[in-house]
Amino acid sequence: MPDIPLNPLTSPEPPSASGLDHAKLQEIYRIASSLLETNPVEALRLAKIYEKNNSDTIQTSPDSLYLIGRAQIANSNISEGIRYLKTAASLFKIQDNIENFIETNTLIGGALSSEGNFEEALLHLELAVSNIDRQPANGKSSLYATALNQLAEVQFRRGSPPNALDTLKKSLNVYLSINDKKGQINCLINISAVQSSLSQHAESIRSLLEAYQVNHTSISDKRLDAAILHNLAFVYFNDNNIDSAIKTMHRAYSSILDIDDPHMKSMVNLNLGTFYLKVSELEKSQIYLETALDLSRNNSDQFGEMNALDSLGNLYEKTEQSLLAYITYHDALAIALSIGSTQGELDARLNLGRFYLHAESWDDARTQLQLALELAERTQSAKETAAAHETLCELYKARGDAGQALHHSEELRRIERELFNAERDRQTRNLSIQFEVERAQREADSYRLRTELEQEARQMAERQVEERTAELAQAQYEVVTRLAMAAEYRDGTTGDHTRRVGVMSASLARALGWSEARAELLGIAARLHDVGKMGIPDSILLKSGKLESSEFTQMQTHTLIGATILSGGHSELLQLAEEIALTHHERWDGTGYPRRLAGAQIPLSGRIVAVADVYDALTQIRPYKKAWTHEEAVQELRAEAGRHFDPEVVEAALHVLCGAAPQA
Repeated sequence: MPDIPLNPLTSPEPPSASGLDHAKLQEIYRIASSLLETNPVEALRLAKIYEKNNSDTIQTSPDSLYLIGRAQIANSNISEGIRYLKTAASLFKIQDNIENFIETNTLIGGALSSEGNFEEALLHLELAVSNIDRQPANGKSSLYATALNQLAEVQFRRGSPPNALDTLKKSLNVYLSINDKKGQINCLINISAVQSSLSQHAESIRSLLEAYQVNHTSISDKRLDAAILHNLAFVYFNDNNIDSAIKTMHRAYSSILDIDDPHMKSMVNLNLGTFYLKVSELEKSQIYLETALDLSRNNSDQFGEMNALDSLGNLYEKTEQSLLAYITYHDALAIALSIGSTQGELDARLNLGRFYLHAESWDDARTQLQLALELAERTQSAKETAAAHETLCELYKARGDAGQALHHSEELRRIERELFNAERDRQTRNLSIQFEVERAQREADSYRLRTELEQEARQMAERQVEERTAELAQAQYEVVTRLAMAAEYRDGTTGDHTRRVGVMSASLARALGWSEARAELLGIAARLHDVGKMGIPDSILLKSGKLESSEFTQMQTHTLIGATILSGGHSELLQLAEEIALTHHERWDGTGYPRRLAGAQIPLSGRIVAVADVYDALTQIRPYKKAWTHEEAVQELRAEAGRHFDPEVVEAALHVLCGAAPQA
């Protein structure tokens, strides 16, 4: 066993470095390197011993500077560590030691990024990658992947998600080629985060599921589990599934309690605070956000501090603490400008613009919003560009400048249509492919697991089949939800109508005696009742006035289009959705469309969704009408029982909506 002290509390002071031979020094270097993660204090002590050995030479060894720089960073002395590493990199360059030069610049870039100095971080990481690119193909190892991963993080934080995604995919290919499982997992987590920011939610979830599978089959690392759960929660949040986001983030929170990772704890607290703010649970939100702010400041994490301030500013506005909101937004902007965070600056200026607008400080509002608009357009941030136009429209309306208000309103409408059409086209193209891929994957997994049944315990394999089936069912549900929202976007609403129709349809089914599983399935399938509207021209679908006879005839074809889109499905969910799409506009008295079915000829699923669809449409504002009251809508259901609706379904609806007991 080497005579090197490992525990600074119990070991005697090591001998002077000048008395150590080469072998002993190499052993110190090896042990110090191995302790960087587990005992950084001891690693730094040994690194200084190693450095001291060169004190009598003309030039300090770059290896010494490299080791002590890493140890300083491991002890959260980031600036000091960067100083040592920069000197080491210069010496490696002089010695033409390209591999160490590349690795040192990669470390410098990562350290600068953690401090929020993205501009300088980008320079060092691009320098590292460009030097690797000049090396032979067989020389590109995990170092190349690490450099690409760090570069992608900086690109993302500087407001270039598409570039970051391309860089991460290159990094993943390298990790796959060298079979680095941990590198693959971290890279997939980062890919998922970027995909989520680009609203590629289905792809983001698939990346996380792949990371989860690799972790559990190869490594089983709790820290990586926490990171996967954290990112999955954020995907749910971006997809407006707040309940799932909060539950999943709490799972991530529980998994990091025993892990010494202040940065991860800060992020989880930040996101929990943001999620609770979204649902207006303000007391919980404030607790988590203030905890995140304290952790970020204690950890010198300016990026995390900036994001915590941004959310706290929103919280203070909601709780009418205007002065605190003003100060917090300005602090967030100051940090964003100092660290070069484009997204941070954009968010802060939008928040300040809204703040000044509400305070009727018109000139300040216009200044901030115009700067935000220019920044959003420069970085091609469509969502933020739309937000800037929307708020500027409000500003000019308040000032009575109809021309400018109209200009920004038209720009907002143009961007919204571009976003909605792009999302609709992408989802329509990929729908059949996604279902076929999932079905093929399901069949392949089932075949593989059946083979395992012959070789391993039957009970374990069957449990795995059930778990995989549940995962695929969840993936299918995500696709159905996205397709439903695509149809809703074209109709000028959000996805809330399809969600409400689904919830009410499931409730009606339960009241009619359906099993819980069957009722839940109906609730999901009902969300696709109007998917055929994606095939109706905008000139008809978005018309605010009464439709001409020919236009109404064409509108009626959305039932046939929807059934065609969903036809050929092998799952019970898709078959039920096809039935609903085709029949939910049939009427009990036979005067509906498209096939003029009457009474029990209409499938019960279509009769249920017809009631749910009409009730929700009556009680919501539409371009051509005001929202009816609950009482008025219920009276209409009663009046139409036996004409438009199945009387039994109306009776069940009255029970659900009013608490009236169904008649025997």
